[in-house]
Amino acid sequence: MSFPKTWVDQMLLNWGDRLFHDPLRHVRAPRMSRGELQRDVRRMREQLARTLRRTPEVMVKITNKASGAQGMGAVRRHLRYVSRNGRVELEDQDGTTMLGREALDDLTDAWHLGGWGIPEESRRREVFNVLLSMPPGTDRQAVRNAARAFAAEEFGDGRRYVFAAHDDEAHPHVHLTVQVRGSDGKRLNPRKQDLQRWRERFARQLREHGVEANATHRLARGETRRHPKQAVVHMAARGDAPLYWRPELDDYARLALWDAHAGALEAWQGVAHAMAGSQSSDDRGLAAVVMDFVQTMPVQHEGPSVERNGRHEQRRRRKPVHAQGLRHAGRSEGQRELFPDEPDAGVER
Repeated sequence: MSFPKTWVDQMLLNWGDRLFHDPLRHVRAPRMSRGELQRDVRRMREQLARTLRRTPEVMVKITNKASGAQGMGAVRRHLRYVSRNGRVELEDQDGTTMLGREALDDLTDAWHLGGWGIPEESRRREVFNVLLSMPPGTDRQAVRNAARAFAAEEFGDGRRYVFAAHDDEAHPHVHLTVQVRGSDGKRLNPRKQDLQRWRERFARQLREHGVEANATHRLARGETRRHPKQAVVHMAARGDAPLYWRPELDDYARLALWDAHAGALEAWQGVAHAMAGSQSSDDRGLAAVVMDFVQTMPVQHEGPSVERNGRHEQRRRRKPVHAQGLRHAGRSEGQRELFPDEPDAGVER
């Protein structure tokens, strides 16, 4: 039995939004015109195609923590680092380039004393240090151009920023330093959804500059790799054993991981079901591609065994009824819990 094309398109948007977007709760969806529906369906199909062919994922990460030194002293040290003490060119929001130690000193003086100014010492962040990165082999000039366009699009409201492109590592990356306070005095306060928007905009700018790039959530790809924090990396290099970090997952962690991916796996199943019932042979072929993609997801190798799953179910049943109800009620409120990204850590590949 074949489904009408309109139904297939609507189901594609419904399940695709659960995979690639963070739906708003308690908001009535507006009525879409036929032109808007076709536009959104086209974009969703493009997003699906990028994901299914495993297009390289962008990385956007805020590297400075909310705690610790935050004043002009910390800003000055960071700018010296990203510019390699003036040996690497910096470019600001106006397109002005700076090279050399004297130009670097002039820049830091202007940030320290100009506009709203940055105090020498501060208890809160005065800049955001943003890392924009792509995998090795990506065209470096395209990454730089895309970073320039991204910064202008996201922060081109009079906010001061500079960026530097580094070529000394295999993966092309750009360090973008953005002042927290804008020309109107409002402070930048990015949340999880803002960081995901940054990823999507950076990926779009890369595509416009001829580079295949994607910006999806880790759960949408069934990704399970855990990236240790920098402190853990340094401890391991010294031969110290981190107290809480474990490279291998125990049974309980595997079950929790599987539960976290359940919503995304259900959404992929919904996409495959809609495509399999389409009148289009291309869509039916896409359904098979979706199922192959899901079967090869890394999370499939971390799935709970029957024995572990049985123990998990027994523990769940021993919980009070009201506790079970609260758990499931919290999960039914929306899809936000499917994509738990840490704001200060950024959104990584």
